[in-house]
Amino acid sequence: MRTPAEKTVAAISFHDNKNLSIDIEDVVGIDIGTPQELSPGIWFCDLIIRSDVGNVSLQLTSDSLDKLKTIQSSDV
Repeated sequence: MRTPAEKTVAAISFHDNKNLSIDIEDVVGIDIGTPQELSPGIWFCDLIIRSDVGNVSLQLTSDSLDKLKTIQSSDV
């Protein structure tokens, strides 16, 4: 069991015309789905952040498959 000083925290921030900030404590894993083509030239994949209390799922979109392939799953 982790002590409070050993908590793993994920922070998500988007900075453009709109802002979003999410802090997630007790992260136990981050998974990413297989990229798929939504429409010609538009790709998407799911990013799932797993924590002790629940999961957060984000859908990422891109105009390039290569951009999404650079993101990799990891166990925290």
